[in-house]
Amino acid sequence: MLSTFHGLEIGKRAIFAQQTALSVTGHNIANANTEGYTRQNAITKASNPLSYPGMNVGNGPLQIGTGVETKEINRIRDSFLDGQFRSQNEQLGYWNVKHDTLSKIEETLNEPADNGLQASFDRFWQSWEDLSKEPDSLAARAALLSNANALAGRFNQISDSIDNLTTDLQNQATTKMQEMNNLTKQVSQLNLQIAKISASGQQPNDLMDQRDLLIDKISKMADIQVKPAANGMVDIFMGQEYLVNGDQSSAISFDPLNNQALLNGKNITLKSGELAGMIDSLTKDIPSFMSKINELVAVFSREVNQIHSDASAMNLDDIQNRKNDPNAPLDGIPFFVAKGSAGDPGTAGEITVNPLIISSLNKIAAARAANVSDAGNANLLNDLKFKSVSFSNQTTTMNNFYRTIVGDIGIKTQESIQMETNSETLVQQAENQRQSVSGVSIDEEMTNMVKFQQSYNAASRYISVMDEVLDKLINGTGRVGI
Repeated sequence: MLSTFHGLEIGKRAIFAQQTALSVTGHNIANANTEGYTRQNAITKASNPLSYPGMNVGNGPLQIGTGVETKEINRIRDSFLDGQFRSQNEQLGYWNVKHDTLSKIEETLNEPADNGLQASFDRFWQSWEDLSKEPDSLAARAALLSNANALAGRFNQISDSIDNLTTDLQNQATTKMQEMNNLTKQVSQLNLQIAKISASGQQPNDLMDQRDLLIDKISKMADIQVKPAANGMVDIFMGQEYLVNGDQSSAISFDPLNNQALLNGKNITLKSGELAGMIDSLTKDIPSFMSKINELVAVFSREVNQIHSDASAMNLDDIQNRKNDPNAPLDGIPFFVAKGSAGDPGTAGEITVNPLIISSLNKIAAARAANVSDAGNANLLNDLKFKSVSFSNQTTTMNNFYRTIVGDIGIKTQESIQMETNSETLVQQAENQRQSVSGVSIDEEMTNMVKFQQSYNAASRYISVMDEVLDKLINGTGRVGI
């Protein structure tokens, strides 16, 4: 049955609906520059009508509307675009780390430069050439020792720098995983709050925005899969393992001994994201680079030592001893040794000049005959610069092998720069597409504000009219017949 005050009820509902819409518009405008905020929209529907029986209706009811009500406040968000953004964000995180690591390796080599390894090699070979011209010159021998020490020191410096880079990456991986655990814990806590609010029939839009922002940050760290769950919650997977399961989260950790990520006690393979970039750098890029540098050290020191300790190689002490005794044994000492031993060095971190040579310049074997003016051995060592020697996968000169190492790092660094640039572009495109749907447009909100304001004013005017009608009905009827 239609109430006398039915019109006032319609007006009241209209005012409340437009007031809610204005509040949502104001909320959008206030958060136009808030990171992660999603534009909201008040969804209205016609409220349930009343049956209006009458003499002309017959057996069928005639319904009359009761106005409007706000059905929900909706987040305008596209989950597909979220997936696109996060997928590209994972790649960006991966290439950010790869670029940073390869650039640091490239900086370690510092080529071309006067203090680079190539320059140290050149000065070492030049010293043998200078010594071949004056084999008995102590100045030439001192220059050779100085340049040899510089070359060994440069190898040691590269090894130390790479060791520091490795330690730094391991620490970064540990810190990044701790940060990720903190984010996943926050997601699980938000899941719980969202589930409680959703169960009461409300829309926790702002909490969902906070959660999506956290997930965006996690996506840059590792490749994840996000799936909707009950009561507005989401689950996050890493491979087949749960990272977030409802209101519970799992902790990811780093194993520095094996440079491996662990989740729920199991080794997991990361395909993209910052963590994948760190682990790939630790298990592939750095070991590959150091393997080649160490191979260069091993081959270089072996070739130099073979000539320097040859059965015919003589130093100044040998020449003096042979003058006194033609059958006196030769020293036959290696030029380079491993630190703390007399064996050939096998790595860049252990190569050093033989301490016997450091303590006495006479121990440098420049001759192959018992004559201080002979430079046969110095010539052989000088010629070693141009000799093709065998490496694991090629036969070439030591200089060319080193240039291959430098070129390979340069190519990989340029590739990482290009991939990083491409990823940044794709992430920005995905974000632009997402903002075109979810972002706040001030112009659009201003238009909506005017629209809702006019509707509010019209509803207010409608209530005033209904008040006048009721006043006439109630108060005016009482004066009839007076």
